[in-house]
Amino acid sequence: MNNPLSTSSMPLICKGPMTDTAVAAMARLESTQGLGLDLEQHQPLPAQIQQWQTDEGAKVSFMPSHDRPIFDLALRFRAGSALDGTSPGLAALVLYSLDQGTEHLDAAQFAQAIEGLGAIMARQMNQDEAVITLRCLSLPALRTSALQLLTQMLARPAFREEAVAGIRERLLNFLGAVASSPASGMSHATMSHVFDGHPYATHWAGTPESLKQIDEQQLRDFHRRAYSANNLDIGLVGDLSRDEAQTLITELLQALPQHWAGQLPPPAPLPEALTRHQEHTASTTRATLTLLLPTSPDKPGYAALTMLDEILGSGFESRLTQELRSRRALTYTIRSSLRPFDAVSLLQIEWDIAPQYRDASRELVSGMLACLREHGPSQAECDMARNQIAGRLHRTMASNAELAKSLATSSHLGQPADHFATYIQSLAALTPKDIREAARIWLSPAQEVFITLGPPHAQQPLPELP
Repeated sequence: MNNPLSTSSMPLICKGPMTDTAVAAMARLESTQGLGLDLEQHQPLPAQIQQWQTDEGAKVSFMPSHDRPIFDLALRFRAGSALDGTSPGLAALVLYSLDQGTEHLDAAQFAQAIEGLGAIMARQMNQDEAVITLRCLSLPALRTSALQLLTQMLARPAFREEAVAGIRERLLNFLGAVASSPASGMSHATMSHVFDGHPYATHWAGTPESLKQIDEQQLRDFHRRAYSANNLDIGLVGDLSRDEAQTLITELLQALPQHWAGQLPPPAPLPEALTRHQEHTASTTRATLTLLLPTSPDKPGYAALTMLDEILGSGFESRLTQELRSRRALTYTIRSSLRPFDAVSLLQIEWDIAPQYRDASRELVSGMLACLREHGPSQAECDMARNQIAGRLHRTMASNAELAKSLATSSHLGQPADHFATYIQSLAALTPKDIREAARIWLSPAQEVFITLGPPHAQQPLPELP
């Protein structure tokens, strides 16, 4: 927006605090006195991640973990809805039909066989990826049987008509629920405008019209391409040796289709600026401000964007929370999130606000983005953001299931084996000037897409500050 900010909409927090309030508070606690705690130092992350590429073209990231007799396997295929082409919903229908029967087992028999091994399998997808995860005891007989079942499911799905019809009906019901939800409609309006004309614009579950038209041959053709071993990144964590890990996945990779790899979706052009209010009976207004950033996690400088998001709105000490909640009492919850895709990224800011302050709160948030572009953060904010990111990364590393998925994603991005071990150090090397430069480069050219959901109301300026 080019309009000058009103006095009440000027950000109070523009240059950031001079001290890390969390570190200062901990330093004052009597229970920490004399213990020599240094909250600026972080526990080193494990560096024993091993990487290799198989003869079939799959990329593997493996970390042994011998504290429990379990392994977690994450298979990340570039088989998301961006590959749907002219048949929205094709990728979703394939993924969720995989476990509905193999050549020799129907859906019930397959589920009973997995359950009988004490194994847990799950699937999820988005625009870029289809992810299948498996957790199982690492005892040789059990893990071999579990991988045989997984191999049958991925390499030789039956796609029986009645089973596919059941999955189709579930997806149609899901899309019906999405269509009847005002919040989902708001999200759809955002994505369809930001990604107008791009594969990301369509919901990952497709459209009812398209789902009803997809036939068995389309399912088989998509499976034969997208579920190729050459289109796969693997994350594996558990009670296995390197030789055992290689043996575990060899039969699977050899059984999968071969020699096809999905291409990156095309770049998404910057959208036109948009302000839209969708009327809905409610006591508050929900607001979403979206910026499309023409970069992705595998590009240089993305770490600075991660820090920028953390400083802006990812925690209680972030600028948005301090400004709109702590200092102005305008909202209970406001947060920013950096959403990475293969082709682009989105920075989204979401908050609830009294209906009469819908436009003025947007002015305030836009002003805070301008402050970051002009002044950058303080060193204390950088330290605080790094501490918070380090804490989340340690929690991810503590969960083998989450770590396996992160390893598959890291492999997909081409990150080195020591990425997790060196990531916090790479963040520590970033200066406030680096963060300011990231804001200047990535936030300045982006056009704000501002969509709100709530009751109609005459707009007022924000309350004057005492």
